[in-house]
Amino acid sequence: MIKSAFLLLPMYVTLMWALVFLFQKKPRILANKSLGLFMLAASILYVTHTFFFFQSYHIYSFLESVYFLAILSICPLFFAYILLLTSNKIKCAHYFIHFIPAILFSLASLLFTFYLSPDQRVDYVKDVLIERNLKDLNLATLPGFKGLILLIVRIIFIGQIVIYLLVGIRVTNKHNKRLTEFYSNTEGRSVQWLRHISIVMLIVATLGIFFAVVGRSYFAKNEISLLFPSLVFSAVYFLIGFYANQQILISDELAEAVNHTHSEHEALGDSHQELLKGKLLTLFENEKIYRLSDLRITTISETLQTNRTYISRLINEEFGVNFNEFVNKYRVEEAETLLRSKEHAFYTLDYIAEKSGFGSTNSFTRAFKEYKGVTPGTFRNKLKEV
Repeated sequence: MIKSAFLLLPMYVTLMWALVFLFQKKPRILANKSLGLFMLAASILYVTHTFFFFQSYHIYSFLESVYFLAILSICPLFFAYILLLTSNKIKCAHYFIHFIPAILFSLASLLFTFYLSPDQRVDYVKDVLIERNLKDLNLATLPGFKGLILLIVRIIFIGQIVIYLLVGIRVTNKHNKRLTEFYSNTEGRSVQWLRHISIVMLIVATLGIFFAVVGRSYFAKNEISLLFPSLVFSAVYFLIGFYANQQILISDELAEAVNHTHSEHEALGDSHQELLKGKLLTLFENEKIYRLSDLRITTISETLQTNRTYISRLINEEFGVNFNEFVNKYRVEEAETLLRSKEHAFYTLDYIAEKSGFGSTNSFTRAFKEYKGVTPGTFRNKLKEV
């Protein structure tokens, strides 16, 4: 009973999210479809584990090809999700190359399994996988050669984990930086959670490498030892699904702006830059455009009848901050004025946040603490003490 619970928990978690993302009716099709396939591959992976640990060795010898297909597809599918989430596009024909190892080793494993006799299939699992744990392989025999294929698959999987996750972290960092140059409110759009999850997955993968070295034979003989990896992997998969389900996908507007950035290299003249700077300050200090909660840099460029790159470059060079920081500085100053005002002494922080232009109280609290060193609530309490 305990073994069943430990084995089935990650399978149920991944299957649940696979169904959610593959069949949800939301306008975030490609990215979430990719994540749904990632969860489905993980679920299939745990199905094969179930047959192994329940000692259905003959069936497992055939399912090992499915195991290879799933385990070597997990990292490419997760990376595809990152790419689709941050750029809204991917070249499917080119990306298919990433799945070639999964397909080739899966077919090779299936072919060798068909050549094995029923007794050899069972002996392969009992002797090569459990007793020997892929050590002292006899490559002169089919079971030994099949064990070599599994060993190569493990090595490839370890390489995939390191490469895909590290590149994924780099992609998410670049995406988050682009967001701060485009949106004044990045809440819900930022994929910072994805960076954190990738780091966690890298740590978990390190544990996975340890488990691979120890071998499934150890877990087959010690059922209680399944508890730790089962809970850890279930928690990671659940968090990925939970945060992804709340994620606002990159807009076509941002994708188009990013794609056109490289074509806008013309430099601003000094007189033009000073004129644009004056108009920008008038827009913020007199017209208080920062009060728009979903203010975007394109809104500014359209209002000032110039292009986005000029505004971004002006803010970066003249004020030493990105667009998000530039807007939030004005919003925090506005919020401080409201908090100091006796007229607004009894208004809620939600109201103050909204009137200052913040998209939520959480983003208001974070920005206020970053600039003032204390939360808005603490700041207000200190004013009452004076």
